[in-house]
Amino acid sequence: MDSIGEVLGKRDFAPPNEIALIREYINRRYQSKCYIKMHSGSVIVAVQSSALAGTLHLERQALIDTCGIRDKKLIIRTGTI
Repeated sequence: MDSIGEVLGKRDFAPPNEIALIREYINRRYQSKCYIKMHSGSVIVAVQSSALAGTLHLERQALIDTCGIRDKKLIIRTGTI
């Protein structure tokens, strides 16, 4: 039987690349903070401003193409997660 240290030592706790790419995209273009959560089959992006959320909805395809979100659904929300 493996110990907890051995089991957890084998796991990779680094966030997926999509999270870093989305965060950098929003920060670079809009100088705004965002909260990103990966859920089964979807990426949830929450921003503080409803105006920014609306703009991101308009740029949805560019965001998907730039950040390489191919197999997940992109959800954009206003508020925090």
